[in-house]
Amino acid sequence: MNIVPLFGLNSIKFGDSKSQAIEFFGKPDAIENELGKGGVGSEIWNFHSLGVRLYFDPDFDFILWEVSISSKNAQLDGIKPIGLNESELLASFPFLVLEVSDGKFKEYVSSENKLVFFLRNDIVKRIDVSPNLDNYIKRFG
Repeated sequence: MNIVPLFGLNSIKFGDSKSQAIEFFGKPDAIENELGKGGVGSEIWNFHSLGVRLYFDPDFDFILWEVSISSKNAQLDGIKPIGLNESELLASFPFLVLEVSDGKFKEYVSSENKLVFFLRNDIVKRIDVSPNLDNYIKRFG
């Protein structure tokens, strides 16, 4: 599975429908906030065995707007970031900027690519991939 900054993953892109997600991943293991019942949040599909969470936007007919990845198989520019330590992450992606550090948890961000790397105990545990919000709204809003 390849991470494609600003677009999603290699086979599913921001703006894709839930039915397109099912074609690629199958049915989710769990669904949170189904149909946006919470009023403000996304519908979130969890694929635990794949290490993927898909976020569907209730304001735009539940199209994909964010992907969260914890799979060790995920690649970005040919590198598998999940499981890297902080030094390895920064050597592989020197453009990252530290935005949060509270001792146990850290977040490194690429604002240009809309990527957030979440570290726990200096190990990458999750990556969030988002679209450029202005382009997303112009295209789908």
